[in-house]
Amino acid sequence: MESRSVLVVSESSLSVDDLDASDGTVSVTVLTGPTEVFEKLTRSAYDCLVLPARVHDRSAVELAYGIRSLFPELPIVVAGSDPDSVAPRSDITVVAADSVLEDAVAGAVADRLEGDPPAVAGRPPSPMETLLLSIFTEMPHHFYAKDTEARHVLMGRGFNEPTDRIGLTDVEVGELQDDHGKAALQDELDVIEGRTDRIEVEEFLDLSAEYVETVKVPWRDSTGDIAGIVGLTQDITERKEREHAFQRQYERLVKTALVAAHEFRNELQIAHGRVERLEAGTDETAAIVDSLDRLESIVDTVVDLSTTDSRLAEQKPVWLSRLCREIWDALTEGDATLQIDSDARVVADQESASLLLQNLFENAIEHAGPDVTITVGATDDGFFVADDGPGIDADSPDRVFDAGYTTDEENTGLGLYVVQMVADDHDWTVSVSAGPDGGARFDIGNVDLH
Repeated sequence: MESRSVLVVSESSLSVDDLDASDGTVSVTVLTGPTEVFEKLTRSAYDCLVLPARVHDRSAVELAYGIRSLFPELPIVVAGSDPDSVAPRSDITVVAADSVLEDAVAGAVADRLEGDPPAVAGRPPSPMETLLLSIFTEMPHHFYAKDTEARHVLMGRGFNEPTDRIGLTDVEVGELQDDHGKAALQDELDVIEGRTDRIEVEEFLDLSAEYVETVKVPWRDSTGDIAGIVGLTQDITERKEREHAFQRQYERLVKTALVAAHEFRNELQIAHGRVERLEAGTDETAAIVDSLDRLESIVDTVVDLSTTDSRLAEQKPVWLSRLCREIWDALTEGDATLQIDSDARVVADQESASLLLQNLFENAIEHAGPDVTITVGATDDGFFVADDGPGIDADSPDRVFDAGYTTDEENTGLGLYVVQMVADDHDWTVSVSAGPDGGARFDIGNVDLH
């Protein structure tokens, strides 16, 4: 038999002498863990792979499925697993053995080496293969590939070890929230089944990277058919923090313009009332009225210019929890608490939606006190923001959305007016009611849930 190469993964300390290679025709490479498996298989030629039943507390069968997606003809022998745990036609040989050293494993390897060398793993790599592997393993971002069932088959080192999720879908990954895992899986199936050719989404993750942006596109085989998806997830926390700083500055300018406009309109109303007491029809009164009208037009222009930008911005899917948490981190001090009851992706202009949520949070803190608990959750057609404060003190609750309406003389009465403006810009509905446990509840409806 011509010389063959075998790659063995074992968490026990082994030497080549421990393995049966006495005839000199089989060379053996031993790895103490799975981290370098893909690098070895890509950069060198191997004719068989041997895995223990468990690798880093993961089933070797899951790892084997990922490997077979990239090296479909590579013989794989798993020592110690239940043969029934392997799907039919998977072409993975399972041997009931306590370790990779047993004779039964060596016999299974010998049987698998009798055939022709595997077309991909058994030959030296092409420059393109080594180039792509370098992108996956060396770039600081998280690159990954998944098969037609959205199971991980290859991962970079951006956020995880390269084998932590091999063979698993995002729903089966424990670190991800259920809502996020299900949404990610559906996104990938949409790409795999041809319903879209690109997925792009930003989200807040309670992992090492707080804010991430994910792009997923089809992985096409040599015939052009979709073989799965290729994805890139990158940490955008620093970028988001800069955006938040600019956004807070913008929001201050908008509020300043709205407050100034409110005060100007009050004074203009008083001036109009006094002009009406003067003798009508004189040149003096006509000139005063013209000046007041021009001032009103200037005020309207200032308000329009300060609020138009958000109306024209692009609306994209965004996680409700991500918007809430980034606002909360920059907004609150003291004992106030934010609870996310349920999550959803909403289609919105993110800056405007942030302004809406910020004003609802500030309204709750102002009226319910610094130790308020605010709850946010998804509904069938949008989302709600509720607090455990004293509730709405108004004869007609909808009056709280009027510009200048306030029960506190030190308040401008513009916060909920801005909420109504943002809702109108998105063609959303907004209503207020008493919460189930007291306090106020604001429901935002007619929202496009993605």
